[in-house]
Amino acid sequence: MKSVHCALLTLTLVAASALGASAQSADGNDLRASRPGVTFGGRAAYYRPKDADKGTLNGGAQLRLHITSVIAVEGSADYRQNKYGGTTVDIVPVQASLMLYLAPNFVASPYILGGVGWYYTHIQGDGTTHRYGPHAGAGLEVALARHWTIDGSYRYLWTQSLNAPTTASPAGKDFSDHGFMLTAGLNYRF
Repeated sequence: MKSVHCALLTLTLVAASALGASAQSADGNDLRASRPGVTFGGRAAYYRPKDADKGTLNGGAQLRLHITSVIAVEGSADYRQNKYGGTTVDIVPVQASLMLYLAPNFVASPYILGGVGWYYTHIQGDGTTHRYGPHAGAGLEVALARHWTIDGSYRYLWTQSLNAPTTASPAGKDFSDHGFMLTAGLNYRF
């Protein structure tokens, strides 16, 4: 958890220094955080479900289609593994989000997001299930160079509960998988 806080602090400091910067570099390149086009990148994701024994830090990828400098659509996929009462649960969240950029003509732009997710879930010793749920949050995207951006976001996920066997309840127990997700990504702009 300490490394997550350090990553968020670093992202905040970079964003704060970039807020006052011009949206155009000395060589005339457009350095707006959000402009029409496509970005793709890898990301780190920390997820802490309400009923999990602890949160986990995992990886994933995101693809954003910036329709305008204000509106973007994001598709993302991550991998995570949580333990509920001693049972290991592997989850692949696939999310679709609508993003609204609040300061699109700046080097750093905050955004709000909302969307839905499909959660492929494999429960150790109990098979596979598919769950769904909405999410909402906010983030910040910063242009590093003409083709590179970094971003960080906070999302709260209202994921359907899951039923997993435990040593105390072999028939299964319901666990809430609602929780928050922090992401930090590095993106290439095409």
